[in-house]
Order: sequence, then structure tokens, then C-alpha cells
Amino acid sequence: MKKLISTLLILTLISSITGQTVKPEKITKAKYFDRSKALRDVDPISMREDTDAWKYYVIPNKFNFSKSTDFNSDYTGPDPVLQDQMNGLRNEPTINANFDGVANTYSVAPPDTQGDVGLEHYMQMVNKGFAIWDKEGNLLYGPTNNIALWDGFDGPWSGTNDGDPIVVYDEYADRWVASQFSLPNGSNTGPYYELVAVSVTDDPLGEWYRYAYEFDKMPDYPKFGVWHNAYCFTINQFLNGSWYGGGISVLDRDAMLAGDPDAEMVFFNMGSGLGSMLPADADGAIGPSEDTPIYLVKGSTSSLRLIEVIVDWDDSNNNAATFVANIPVASYSGSGISISQPGTGQKLDALSDRLMYRLQYRNFEDYEVMLANHTVNAGSGRAGVRWYELRNYGEEWEMYQQGTFAPDDGNSRWMASIAMNQNGDISVGYSLSGSSTYPSIAVTGQTAANSGSGEFDVSETIIKAGNASQTGINRWGDYSMMSVDPDDDQTFWYTTEYTNGGWNWRTQIASFGYVQIPVVNFSANETLIPLNQAINFTDRTAGIPTEWLWTFEGGTPETSTEKDPQNIQYETEGEFDVTLIATNELGSDTLIKEDYVVVSASLLPSVDFVANKDVFCLGETVLFTDQTQYSPIQWHWEFDPPTV
Repeated sequence: MKKLISTLLILTLISSITGQTVKPEKITKAKYFDRSKALRDVDPISMREDTDAWKYYVIPNKFNFSKSTDFNSDYTGPDPVLQDQMNGLRNEPTINANFDGVANTYSVAPPDTQGDVGLEHYMQMVNKGFAIWDKEGNLLYGPTNNIALWDGFDGPWSGTNDGDPIVVYDEYADRWVASQFSLPNGSNTGPYYELVAVSVTDDPLGEWYRYAYEFDKMPDYPKFGVWHNAYCFTINQFLNGSWYGGGISVLDRDAMLAGDPDAEMVFFNMGSGLGSMLPADADGAIGPSEDTPIYLVKGSTSSLRLIEVIVDWDDSNNNAATFVANIPVASYSGSGISISQPGTGQKLDALSDRLMYRLQYRNFEDYEVMLANHTVNAGSGRAGVRWYELRNYGEEWEMYQQGTFAPDDGNSRWMASIAMNQNGDISVGYSLSGSSTYPSIAVTGQTAANSGSGEFDVSETIIKAGNASQTGINRWGDYSMMSVDPDDDQTFWYTTEYTNGGWNWRTQIASFGYVQIPVVNFSANETLIPLNQAINFTDRTAGIPTEWLWTFEGGTPETSTEKDPQNIQYETEGEFDVTLIATNELGSDTLIKEDYVVVSASLLPSVDFVANKDVFCLGETVLFTDQTQYSPIQWHWEFDPPTV
């Protein structure tokens, strides 16, 4: 069976005609591969090791949207989806962990703060350095120069640490993926490289598979997404200081997880009119189905643009990127933004010419969700966070809700990152600053109860209050990261920067959740069963409960205090109620599903089976697998013509 990857992208083509396609520019393998020793056995390296690689210690920001009118807007009216005050019920986030991240001890800017959370660890990467903590904030490794991750990785990239790092946790494989570009010959002379490392196990302190993929043009501003069968990253391309458009790289995830040195990369050159696309990054226990494309989104003046890319690892003739649609967005202005600080005329960079990382994806079975955000002028030069929730109910992607969060208090809010948990709660984290407010870190969001309103109902909460203004440079960001804890799929983690004054930026890492009175819901793997068959139950309660009490009428055991009870046995015919009481510090909620479980002694098997191949040659072996429901005890297979 051919292995396919479908990728949905937003594309700015010369002609935005649905159905127009782009073929890949190249299919290549890594220039170099190895398996590292355990990271815990690598001595941390000073982050001043290679500071001189950057002139004036400022990391280049090559991308310039003035080369394209794609994200420019001359809109001058009021923002039609502006939320300038909190309306209705205010839910208070509960802050859990809140600790220092990597700090600027080596005088470079900006930090490009980024990190992700796994089952047991938090790993943060910034320009120049990274560190690993447990989820209570205890430092396990680092801070260290990023080149420690590439210790002993021989090649022209050896010892380079050129910026734009990304680390993501692949919850579907329980692995870590870390990357950054390498410019061993400088930013104007190739070849260039993207270094990608995949942890061999779930432990980021262990060994890593390491790959170096080569590019003809500088792969600036790479952004990563995890999918069911691919790691996809986008780049902005430059050569000799000239702009060459956006690119999309699709990596063979299965091969990389296995440590295959021949893991391929399919690269699409999307043209000069396209830059700063975001690939979808999947969260959640369900994940994208096998036939779901990877989605990427590109912002523009009046819409979010989407493209579908097919990558066939067995037959490259099938590879193509196809423009799909434009999803209209409410009018906005991205120009004229002025982000102030107390006691200085130094303004801070809004980076309002692109969508902010990341494009989070979730599958709720009945529908899919993607979330995105960017910075807009909320009025009088004050920056606000424009955010979008897209939904797909099976036919096409559409705008479900959108808003611009910018309370009318004189402060700017920008450089945000947005995500949704399994309850449908949304959280957004961002930088906050004004003429009377030092640059600080804040979070807010929307509870699932307010979904569809286009407004946040979670009180703005300061994660880290600033006490100084940045001077000497306007660079800020260039991105931040909101992620969701895969352990409970409810708790949010956020990291970004603040400043101690001058160039002395610092970073903060915090986890939090929305404590609400629980709203109980649950499901079962099946509800119509024969006698003596067991059922597994899954709690789907919103509000982060801490205690559960299940009652299973007719079941064994009759009660359970587990979050997700397994193997509940039914030995009597009938229709039985299931009750769940979920509790947290604010209260409890009860849900009774009447006659939810139906047990029958005369339930006939529901026959179903599959074969491992539909087309086969004479004499070839075919494997058949029974998928019959309701616990058959005897099987009789017949084949026409008869088998030998």
C-alpha cells in the first residue's frame, strides 16, 4: 500500500484560482545522519561560545513583507470584532507552575522564545540556548548553548548556532523534535542547512536521531507542525539578501522515528508571493485520521488562505500542492502600531506582518478545529490580538468565530500564541506593555461555555509583571508558545519573554487551567453489548475535576472513583443507567445517562472483516482479520474460489 501524506496549505499564488497546483522542487535525503550519545552525558556549553557569529549580536530578520502586498491593509475604520472590555462571567485561571526560563546572559536579541510540554518534561529553546525541566519547574539540564544538542554531529554545520529554534512534543509517538537552521558560510552564501533531531525515546535527556537537510537558499523563520505521518515545516527563502518566497518541507515522520538515515524530505517552492505560512500542529488524544491532510494557513489582508499538498513516498509523480480556498476574515489594520514602554522613547517591534506561531489543530470527531492569531492596530496605534477559530464539519473549513482582544486601558497586547484543550477551552498568552506598564506576560481566554461568541470570558491574568523597559533595540519576540499538557489534555503551558532593562531579556514558563464548576460529560467505547462483555468509560468533563464518582447500575464493580474506569462487566440482561459525579474546589456536577448500557443475551454477531490487500497476484498470501462485534464464539470462513 502506498504511503500518502496530504497537506493543506495557505498559498499566495500569482493567480488564486481554486485547483491551481505546484509540483515539488526536489525530493532529497539528509546530507548527514547519526545517533547521539545521551544528552545527559554531554556537558552543558556556554551560550557565549559562538556569539560573534551575529554582527552587533542582533539575529537577522530577513523577511520583509514590503516585497508583497499580501499582508498590507489600508483599512482605516473601527475593528468590527473588537473586544475592548470583559463582558459577562469572568473565570479566573489557576496558576500552577511558574518559573524562570533561559535568560539572555550573552547579549543577543530577540530570543525567539519557544517550548513544549510532554508527559514528564518541559523543554524550552531560545536563540542560543535550551534547558529541560520537570513539570514542577526543577531544572534537569542546562541552560546550555544549542550546539550541545548537536555535539559530535560532524559536518560544515559543526559548532554553528544560527537561530530560529523550534522544539515540539509529538504526543502520538511520545517523542521530542528539535530544530534550528545552520548557516556555516554566512547568511548570503550557501549551502544552508536545517538541523532536525528526534529523540530516540520519550526522554529528552536520552539519545537523539539527528538529521541535516540541505537548502540552496537560506531557510529563514522555520515553523514546525506534527501530523500523523509527517513533520512539516515552512521556511522563508533568501539568497544574497534577495527574497525568493516561501517553501514547504515535508519530512517522513515514520522513517525519522525509526532512525532511518534515508528519511526523505519533499520540498515545495511556493513562489515569491508567499511567506510565513504556518503548518498545523496536532494536539489531542484522537488526532487527525489517516486520510486527513496536514493543514497550513497563510494570513492575508482579507482572508486566511489554504492549500492541499499530496506527498506520495512511493510515487513522486503524485506529489502536488493544490490551492483550496480563501476564508474571509473581518477587516483590520496591521500598520501604524506603536508599542510604548515607561520612561523611554524606545518602541517595541509588533511583527504584525504575519500569523504568530502556532497553528494548533484538534479533532473532536464530529468536527475539526484550527486556531490562529496575529497582531493588529486596535485603535490609535495600540496593538491588539486578532484571533480565529476555524472549523470543518466534514465539507469545508469555515470561520466559526473571531475577535480582537484589546481592552481599552492604553496598553498594547501582541506577540501572542493560542491553543485549545480537550474541553474546548481556549487560552491565549501574549506580551503586554504601555506608557505606564512595563513589558509583562499575560494570559486570557474563552471557556467552552462561551464558545462561538468571539469574546474572551477569562480574566486577564499576569504571569510575570515587568519592572523595566527594554532599551537599545526594538526587536521583540519573534514568537512565543502556548501548548497543552498531554497528560490531562486540559492544562495550558505558556512561555515568552520579558525584560530586566537594556538588552537583558529573560523568559518565563507557566502552567495554568480554568477552574470552573465542572460540566459533566462522558462516553463509552460501546453501549450495546452481549452478556459478560466489558465496557470502558471515558470522562469528558469540562472544568478540570479532581474527584470522580461513577455508579454503574447492573455493572461490576458497581462504583468507581477512577477518572476513566475500564473493564466494567455486565452479567445481566437489561437497560442500565450510568451516573457520574465530578468535583473540584468550586463544586460538583452530576450527569445520569438513563438506559445508557443495553445488555442482551440474544444479541447476534454483527459480522465484519478486512483483508490486508484488495488486489493481489496469483499464489500471493492474503491475511483476513475478523472485526465482528458482540463476541462471537465460533467462525466459519468460505472463499470463492476455494483456497488451497
